[in-house]
Amino acid sequence: MFSMQPRWGFDWHELITGVLSLIAAYVVIGMPRVSLTAMSVIFGFLAILSGLTTLSGVSKLRDFVGNWAVGAFILAIIDLLIGLFFIIKPSSGIVVLGYVVAFWFIIDAIERLIVVAHLRDFGTGYFIASIILDVLSLMLGVLLLINPVIAMMSVTWLIGFYLIVFGINAIMLAFARR
Repeated sequence: MFSMQPRWGFDWHELITGVLSLIAAYVVIGMPRVSLTAMSVIFGFLAILSGLTTLSGVSKLRDFVGNWAVGAFILAIIDLLIGLFFIIKPSSGIVVLGYVVAFWFIIDAIERLIVVAHLRDFGTGYFIASIILDVLSLMLGVLLLINPVIAMMSVTWLIGFYLIVFGINAIMLAFARR
């Protein structure tokens, strides 16, 4: 009757993050001549939005995952710093794009894996699907880190694939938390 667990409600931040990620994937894959400077700025905004989305849910996450929410908070701050770097210094962002994007993908995947346990309350299917998508994101980040030269040669496809996975996962979370 009276539950001590907080209610999430539909997560509009996750939905917006997911939709913007899918739009960015379309731009990156559909228009490969988009300059790396534009990609740097787009990723800057996505990283900031991702960090803000995580920050907005940290207090609720604490109720579900305890002190692990502190890890999510720290990784959200890193997301924000990466985003600012991409926006403020897009030319420098291009130089290190392979590495920065790899670390960003790894950080986001780890952050989501740290707090995935709360999705059990919303259904096993959401929990398992999120783990699979997060592990795929982590693997992609590691692949980018291993060989950034190859990553830069195929950056549009790799980043587009990541954005699709990230976007689908974010939209799924938005509906799971309703």
